[in-house]
Amino acid sequence: MRRAHAPRCKPDCQLCYNLSFMISHLAYLRRQIAAGIWFIPALFCVASLALGLLMIWMDRYVTHLFESWTSFAMSVDSARRVLTVIAGAVISVGGVAFSITMVALTLMSGQYGPKVLRHFLEDNTSKVSLGLFLGTFVYTLIVLTGYVKTDQPHLSVLTALLLALLAIVGFVQFIHRIATDLQADEIVQRISARLRSLLQKLTDASVRDRRRDGTLAWRRRVRGLRGYPVAFAGRGYIQTIDYPGLAAWCQTHDCHLQVRVRAGDFVVDGTGILKVYGCATETIDDERDRLNTYIVTGPVRTAVQDPEFPITQLNQIAARALSPGINDPGTAVSCVDSFCQALAEIIDRDWPGSLFIDSDGDVRLLARSVGFDGLLKAIFTPLRQFAQTDVAVTISLFEALSRLAELTTRAERLARLALHGRLISEALEHRPLTDYDRRDITRRANRLQVIANRLAD
Repeated sequence: MRRAHAPRCKPDCQLCYNLSFMISHLAYLRRQIAAGIWFIPALFCVASLALGLLMIWMDRYVTHLFESWTSFAMSVDSARRVLTVIAGAVISVGGVAFSITMVALTLMSGQYGPKVLRHFLEDNTSKVSLGLFLGTFVYTLIVLTGYVKTDQPHLSVLTALLLALLAIVGFVQFIHRIATDLQADEIVQRISARLRSLLQKLTDASVRDRRRDGTLAWRRRVRGLRGYPVAFAGRGYIQTIDYPGLAAWCQTHDCHLQVRVRAGDFVVDGTGILKVYGCATETIDDERDRLNTYIVTGPVRTAVQDPEFPITQLNQIAARALSPGINDPGTAVSCVDSFCQALAEIIDRDWPGSLFIDSDGDVRLLARSVGFDGLLKAIFTPLRQFAQTDVAVTISLFEALSRLAELTTRAERLARLALHGRLISEALEHRPLTDYDRRDITRRANRLQVIANRLAD
């Protein structure tokens, strides 16, 4: 999103600084909240507290206005007995749900790797189920302590019964979701959906409009200018980089900037990850803290701006599936098919360039970016290494490369697909294979080369 206000802002504009800080951190904070297990249950507890106070007030001051309602009223002692039973039941089942969640996390971590746990934590089904139980328990406690001897409970008890029924339905859905999430194909599809979403956003036309290809224009801009590195005050993995904000900052100060890192890189305190051209050293010293706010770091990698992270997750699943202890080539084949599906949607799209422009269309920023070649390397290099011991996965790799080659006529991309096919073939030259398997693999390798050569011509 272009910032039209940037040229009119002064370097010390506090409003623009706060806005850039919020935008830079919003996506990362949203992902952190989504991965937290207690946020949604806490919201349910707060809502249940307010609902309990409301129901007590309605029982005390509203229900007596309607005769048909008061006919179902009960004594305070009877209501307390009912609510006590509901409270004991829901907190017991809630404890069971929490225990099942911990067991599922342990099994998933051991079976598919710890990097996959984040996708399980981001699912809201288990959080909603736990929130229903905890919320119902909080509601019953509030109502139990709010009664006086002159009350005639009615709506408060009916609401507690309704919440208990909803908690039961949520528990059944929770069990179903747990049983589904532990299946390898479901996990692969969920991570694949995240990868496809990232690639779609990365190649979207609105993103490409703010970027340019090549580095010639950048070299012309910084020719004769001295670059000053900016030390980064932070550590960890880069989560997000606010490129439009950095371009607007350059436009405000009439300078140019090189970003030496990208989302997913690990940085340490004091690293010169930014390099400013055409700006006085005094200004850089004054603006160092502000420049650091455009880059958000965290203790672990996330998929906010890093398409290689879900790729790493799927490769980790494939590696574990092909390990001698698990020996599940079907899961590895599912990973290959998911990669093929994600790449097929963007195989013929224009890739965004590494140059960012400001609101006036001038080149301001040179950034590191994941190109299509880098994406193919991140996907197929680990898979090629893992699949050397499994014929079925090797054949699946050739099939995926052939499908992708059929979907594009771009010579440079066909050449990269054919290159990865040749690398797989070279890795198999010294492997002990039966003649039947070798002929099967060779036939698919030749088919890939024929498709790439025919479409390239």
